Amino acid sequence: MTPSNSDKTAFFKMLNQPDDDISLAKAALMVAKLEYPDLNIDSYLLKIQNIAEEINNRLSATANAAEILKQLNHVLFVEKAYEGNTNSYYDPRNSFLNDVIDRKLGIPISLSILYIELGHALGLPLSGIAFPGHFLVKLEISDGAIVLDPYFGGISLNEEDIEERLREYYGAKLNKSRAQGVLSSSSNKEIVLRVMRNLRNLYMQDENWIKALPLADIMVEMDDDKPDALKARAAIYDQQECHIPALADYSSYLKLSPNTDTPGNQFIRARVIDLAKSARKVC
Repeated sequence: MTPSNSDKTAFFKMLNQPDDDISLAKAALMVAKLEYPDLNIDSYLLKIQNIAEEINNRLSATANAAEILKQLNHVLFVEKAYEGNTNSYYDPRNSFLNDVIDRKLGIPISLSILYIELGHALGLPLSGIAFPGHFLVKLEISDGAIVLDPYFGGISLNEEDIEERLREYYGAKLNKSRAQGVLSSSSNKEIVLRVMRNLRNLYMQDENWIKALPLADIMVEMDDDKPDALKARAAIYDQQECHIPALADYSSYLKLSPNTDTPGNQFIRARVIDLAKSARKVC
């Protein structure tokens, strides 16, 4: 799962463009190419375009947003039977857009990427929402926004549904500050980085350090949320007993971390002291 230099260069070039110029589907497929080096990205972009054309052929020339969404949901979730993978939610394939397209299974963010791309092809300016615990999609309209959940067949959520989901996620910790901005749009770059973060964390939970490290490397180089990226990579190096790079990343993380008194940071400080005494392995 070590990406080639050319693939990394192309990926960085893609994500460093102005956000409106970033192809969300193509960037997501570039992430998948880390797992599948021979992946033909253009063939999957064509598959998405073919689904969009199939939907568009059923629409009248005067179809409004509600009619387009209805047909999109029917074709994608009823006829083609795309759905959320409730049985194997943490299967890494749920995060790779090529696998989502082939298997017709995904998690909220990957199904949302497909949904957003299809919406754009049909003339709907859909955007992603990094809703707590469950990625969503929205369509801005004159008097607000339509909030949609592609993981559950593209259902529309009203204010009560959103409040209920917030209560389920935060419980007694829910307050006005936590509820503020939960429906803000995510940039394309933020969406792609969230896919990568999900994958990296999943591999770390499975102790698959070999697959976690290339993702961690790229996220450190992207320079977005640098403290999190450094802390994660340091932990991966540490688990692999790569002591010298672990020490370097832990130290860099502590310099950037705004709060050094948390239990997690106290542990890292202690680990830095231990590694400074005994670090030998470079890796």
